[in-house]
Amino acid sequence: MSAKFCDHKLIPGDTSEAFETCHNRASGRSLSLNFLRYSSEVAIDPGELTNFYLVQIPLRGRAVVKTGAHEVEASNQTASILNPTEATRMTWQAGCEKLLVQIDRGALHDLAETLTGHHLPHALVFNPEMQLQTAALQRWVDQVWACVQAAQNGAAFGNSAYRFQSVIEEDLMTSLLQSQPNAITHFLKDPPVALPARAVRSATEYIRANLSDPITMRDIAGQANCSVRSLQTGFQSSLGCTPKQYLNRQRLKLAHYLLQTAPPGTLVSTVAYDTGFAHLGRFSIAYKEAYGQSPSLSLLH
Repeated sequence: MSAKFCDHKLIPGDTSEAFETCHNRASGRSLSLNFLRYSSEVAIDPGELTNFYLVQIPLRGRAVVKTGAHEVEASNQTASILNPTEATRMTWQAGCEKLLVQIDRGALHDLAETLTGHHLPHALVFNPEMQLQTAALQRWVDQVWACVQAAQNGAAFGNSAYRFQSVIEEDLMTSLLQSQPNAITHFLKDPPVALPARAVRSATEYIRANLSDPITMRDIAGQANCSVRSLQTGFQSSLGCTPKQYLNRQRLKLAHYLLQTAPPGTLVSTVAYDTGFAHLGRFSIAYKEAYGQSPSLSLLH
């Protein structure tokens, strides 16, 4: 566990019973997905994490997380996020199981600077208590579970070498910054600079020309010479959708073409992955909404 996360003290609460733990991990480029369970109560003292943030979503049982000046009672309604610059001590109850999302500090910081358009000289700090019943965090947790399913299917993370891995991770980190209160939340509420029509046109042309490539929102904003937030506002104003929605619609069009022209033996999953959809269930739903039939029927042509 120290090798995967950081050096820490771990003390079982009841040493008279056999001690067991289970840890599953799927690593990406800047973040990893982890399942962790301890059989008995444990006290965990990692101090400061230094190089990463750690979101802890309880699946079963409870835990008390003391981080910085905060104490979080973690349960199925309340998750926690550990900041790398704040000392942490935790007590997991016996049988506690959690889904952990480990996020590289540098990668998240770079993304925060891109979203705000500001140089941020200090490490980003989140409110460590995550109220999972809020709509924004429910959507974010759904994204996490979609990533877990993609990892279990071998479509992303781990050794998959998925071409769109960076896109998945950017989406997950951006949603976290937007849904959980943190030190840049006030920046994200500022009205962005209006985006000229030519910039929106440049962005849409770039998207259509690179549908088969793993382009991120930062790539698109760079092409349009604007911030990510201005890009989002410009698309909503001009096209009535977000850049991500526009990108997904264009990729669905590409998938529709590929399914209708694919050679015998082609799998729906292959087309989905090649057009940037790692979650097959969501791809099928979106495809049916767009074209009135399942991808497999289109494949039969």
